Amino acid sequence: SSVLRVGSRRWYCCALSAFASPLAMPAAPAVSAAALPAPKWEDGMRIKYVAEGKKKGTLSYDRYEKYRHAKTVAEAIQLGAKKSDLNWDFGRGFVSLVGGAATKHLAAASKDQSAAKRQKTAHTPADAAQPLNAVSTPAAAKTLRDGVALGKGKGAPVLPVAGFGTYKLKKGEAKTPVLEALKAGYRLIDTAQVYENEADVGAAIRDSGVPRENLFIETKVWRSSHGYERTMKAAKQSLKRLGTDYIDLYLIHWPGAKTGWPLAKGTICPPDWTPALRDTGTWRAMEDLVDQGKVKAIGVANYSVRHLKQLMKVCRIKPMVNQVEFHPRLVQSELLEFCKKNGIVLQAYASLGSSDAGQAATFFALPPVRAAAEAHKATPAQVLLRWALEKGALVVPKSCNPERIRENAKIFSFSLTKKEVAAIDAVHDGGRLAWKGLDPDSVE
Repeated sequence: SSVLRVGSRRWYCCALSAFASPLAMPAAPAVSAAALPAPKWEDGMRIKYVAEGKKKGTLSYDRYEKYRHAKTVAEAIQLGAKKSDLNWDFGRGFVSLVGGAATKHLAAASKDQSAAKRQKTAHTPADAAQPLNAVSTPAAAKTLRDGVALGKGKGAPVLPVAGFGTYKLKKGEAKTPVLEALKAGYRLIDTAQVYENEADVGAAIRDSGVPRENLFIETKVWRSSHGYERTMKAAKQSLKRLGTDYIDLYLIHWPGAKTGWPLAKGTICPPDWTPALRDTGTWRAMEDLVDQGKVKAIGVANYSVRHLKQLMKVCRIKPMVNQVEFHPRLVQSELLEFCKKNGIVLQAYASLGSSDAGQAATFFALPPVRAAAEAHKATPAQVLLRWALEKGALVVPKSCNPERIRENAKIFSFSLTKKEVAAIDAVHDGGRLAWKGLDPDSVE
């Protein structure tokens, strides 16, 4: 006969071996409890309960004492057990399958695990085991694993110079594009509380085959969550959705509070909002999250020079990153230089045009962009991303198209000349495409 034990015990499934002595017990393979799911319970399955599964005095003890004498699933149900009880008890080692049921379930579970392993291996990139590597400047990067160190010292997190953005990738639909990006070699995934796709990002990461320590997850606290307690709660929820123990980079998404739709006219969220709240509440929470080890690095998004100066006067941990709109029409030179001078990494979004404004095609048609693309046998998208790196900014392009995802990663085999960079710079006209054209500096 065969016995399957779980919980702190081991699983055993014994079968006679052609080489085993008829007087000896054959060796049994051991499988960890977490490795197998609960079976689909059938009335005729033979089961065996442990005598002291539930602690005396607990609410479930009396019920357990009634049904633990059952020899089959049908008997257990007749004695008051539910299938949810069986699942619970099975997962904690209180009940085991006996006889042919154990062998059958072990074989089925093993088959399912093998299929899952094959599927996971299909997504795993060849360089999955390679760690992130720090380089001196964004333009010096040679692969998607290369990035800039956020801080000094051996343990400083490395933020890849080019990552994969997930803005407007819908909840329930983002997993596949993120998996494609990870398969293509991306190691930085940029998401946010308000994108509502953190769970998809987490699922893709788990299925990618890339070790967690070789990935960089960046997410943001939304403007309606400003304040100490709300930020702590938002971070906890993001960690849960992502399915990870820590976030590599946590950003304040916007310097102001939430206004406009779906809020009633004239209302604001959070209702206790004051400009000081982002520094005395939100930022304080983020600093504590670093102290607690739940976040490795913290930063901001859409902050102007004025916002940064204000924060730096009162912060205990300096912002390490500022993610802002940055592209040929909006070359934020003053902000870029301020960030460089103060050791803050500028990460660009809307590098290919904003999906809010549908400007990608317009950017691709810019004469200096097309000229550089022809000169380097590159696509306009690759030139735009390379231009940002040459300027000293990092990028997080997004796409749902696998071919475009791979194409956007090929930005390390060429460099733009100073003349080409200057020609693209000259396109600048101060045009803002995101946030309905609102300048964040207008936020008090």
